[in-house]
Amino acid sequence: MENLTINNGVYQPKLNFSFYRQTRDDKELSNGNQDGFSALVEGLLSENVDVIVSTYYHALAWYKRNQPSETDVEEALEASVFASDEATDQAFADILNALKADGFLARKLREYVKNSDKNADMVQAQIDQTKDEERASQLSIGLKEITAETNKLKSLLASDESSPKPGESDLAHQN
Repeated sequence: MENLTINNGVYQPKLNFSFYRQTRDDKELSNGNQDGFSALVEGLLSENVDVIVSTYYHALAWYKRNQPSETDVEEALEASVFASDEATDQAFADILNALKADGFLARKLREYVKNSDKNADMVQAQIDQTKDEERASQLSIGLKEITAETNKLKSLLASDESSPKPGESDLAHQN
């Protein structure tokens, strides 16, 4: 994630527990069935541009009383991240990679995958039980979306697990 220049100051976003706590409790992000963090992850996976603003805003939570307003964050992003489609696409990837890089948040991402898998199983059970073809078709569309988003996150998380951690390859050569 890139630093933001806001009101002549440079702000460094950090994805950490403060970020998690602030997103989790954000009533604007959350919906009836999800806390704000889960809704944020879902928004990132579905490439909802509004979520980039929310992510950067909450990633500045560690500034506490000096945290810039969401409007200031949005204006700063407009000049950089939203300047091109490529920069915006890269922002989604950067944010997901930054989430994965923090140990606590990586665990929350794996928890999100488990919950999504459970939801997919419940939707599949509803499809299997329904006699209404239109309802089954609607549920199938939802199931495809859930599965695609979950698979995207699984792939991201697996990419880290398949590569050796720093220092691991050195240990293998020593033994």
